[in-house]
Amino acid sequence: MAQNEYINASSFSLSGGTLGGTIAVKSFSGLKMDVEVSSTSVGNQTGGKKKLEPRPGPTKPGQPTFTCSIPRGDKKLADWWKKLNPNAKQGSYTTEDLTFTFSGEEGAAAEWQLKGVFPMSYQVADAETNSSELAAETIQLCVTEIERMQ
Repeated sequence: MAQNEYINASSFSLSGGTLGGTIAVKSFSGLKMDVEVSSTSVGNQTGGKKKLEPRPGPTKPGQPTFTCSIPRGDKKLADWWKKLNPNAKQGSYTTEDLTFTFSGEEGAAAEWQLKGVFPMSYQVADAETNSSELAAETIQLCVTEIERMQ
């Protein structure tokens, strides 16, 4: 890729773990990493005042949300939710690693490894019978780490 070329993503997808293949992603949000900042006392100033300096704390991943169109007869996302949350009991969950990909005209343009993932929320989008929109499922994930691969 030449310098100063930018990604014009034409499709997004999720894959890996026990998803059962690649899932096309219609839209996403919240794919981020933040650093918590804490104030630490580093000494005393004149008059006994404490001097505080901000210090970087632990990295905190976002909770990305992916909206996926539902192809006829495909229930990969719902099956994955059920597999990783078998009884939805507190403390009983399994984590997996997933790959999130932007694909452009020339193949994979950007790729992220989502590590230590488990689904937090699953829902089917609201719809109307006279609407021309595709049926969609939305899944919100808890992610331990996000690593840019490509």
